[in-house]
Amino acid sequence: MQPDAAPARPLRLIRLPLVLLLAACAPFPQIEAAKSPVAAAPPALLPLEKVLPAASAASPDPAAALDARAARLRARAAALRAS
Repeated sequence: MQPDAAPARPLRLIRLPLVLLLAACAPFPQIEAAKSPVAAAPPALLPLEKVLPAASAASPDPAAALDARAARLRARAAALRAS
């Protein structure tokens, strides 16, 4: 004869709402900080003369690195096919 499991069931039903209630009462610092009237100052704007040269600087051509990687991958695929 098995022991009656009925007394444990109400405890399980009470645990979930209790945990949810406790989680709902937790403070969220990020939200509280966003509601604060004392917000951080916005970042300073930079003059365009300083920003444009950095934006227009030529980046190195990635073609050589991509070709080398493709060759390595092809060699690896050939080695896998051979084994």
